[in-house]
Amino acid sequence: MARRGSADAAPIGVRLDDRDNALNAIRLLLAIFVVVDHSYKAATGRPGPWAHMGDFAVEGFFAISGYLIAGSRARMAMGPFLWRRALRLMPAYWALLLLTALVVAPLSTVFTRSAYDWASGAGYVVNNSLLVTTQMGIGGTPEGVAYFGLWNASTWSLPFEAAAYVLFALLLAMPAFGRRAAAVVCLALSAATVVQSATGVGVNVTPDLTRLWSFFAAGVLLWFLRERLPLSGLAGAGAGGLVVGALVLDRAIYFAIAPVAVAFLLLWLGARLSIRVGARNDISYGVYLFAFPIQQLMAVAGVPEAIGLEWFAVLSVAVTVPVAWASWLLVERPAMRLRRLVPVGGLPAPVVPVETVAPAQ
Repeated sequence: MARRGSADAAPIGVRLDDRDNALNAIRLLLAIFVVVDHSYKAATGRPGPWAHMGDFAVEGFFAISGYLIAGSRARMAMGPFLWRRALRLMPAYWALLLLTALVVAPLSTVFTRSAYDWASGAGYVVNNSLLVTTQMGIGGTPEGVAYFGLWNASTWSLPFEAAAYVLFALLLAMPAFGRRAAAVVCLALSAATVVQSATGVGVNVTPDLTRLWSFFAAGVLLWFLRERLPLSGLAGAGAGGLVVGALVLDRAIYFAIAPVAVAFLLLWLGARLSIRVGARNDISYGVYLFAFPIQQLMAVAGVPEAIGLEWFAVLSVAVTVPVAWASWLLVERPAMRLRRLVPVGGLPAPVVPVETVAPAQ
């Protein structure tokens, strides 16, 4: 339910700065959108009834990340910033690779009654360890499914996110990079995405890159404007109307309108809502990462055919949440405790062995 009272007159940035917000709950909901979207694709190889649900969710992730990353970069030097970003992305990702290669993929061969290629499993972990997926499957698995030979359809966005961290961290270090420069970057990325969507022009990864980065840049732009962003119901309704209108229009028009509108709407909801799910235990990243291999395993086992597509979507969420929770408790939260190894003020001083320290003069 929404908060009410005189505090609603405060700008969005003030309400989000106190960390008492619903952004983690919103990110969890976006992750569930991806799971639901992927359930139809894993079962049939075709988009579900909400064809762009997964795309909207990933774009929303990038918009929120842009806002949060700008604030994080403003508080710390480049070294500790990158260290914290690596701790947030990599340990859970490595756990995903290991779980897929050591548990999920071998289990799939039980249903197909085939031999598991452990060497290919090792290659899957090693070859994909740097966040870029270069090996899609493991020894011919998963087989007998719509997405044959693909264990994870979610990790494709991670290199774009990591690259955005680095690029915008560098831009934010420039004294001349402020709200005007952020607006120019956002506009340029949106325009490039519109052109590519309307004309089909684009080489390899560029359409996804400009699309996702335009939402990230929108989040960065709104961070610069955070003390001017209204929290009124009228502002939220206006942003919501723009987003819904953009969703029903042509995709090229959507990319021109959506980045700032989506970023504002999600930040407005994060500041306005009193939902605190995930405030202390953020499982959204784990849900996003681990769902698709689990869905592929269930597809190999024939679960979608047995229970129907709608129940398969529900079951996908229900099974993934405990795995994501375990990832948070056993991998992600412990990894984040390593933040102190690189203090916020800069890289730690080199450790000098006691026996080499010169005596005081």
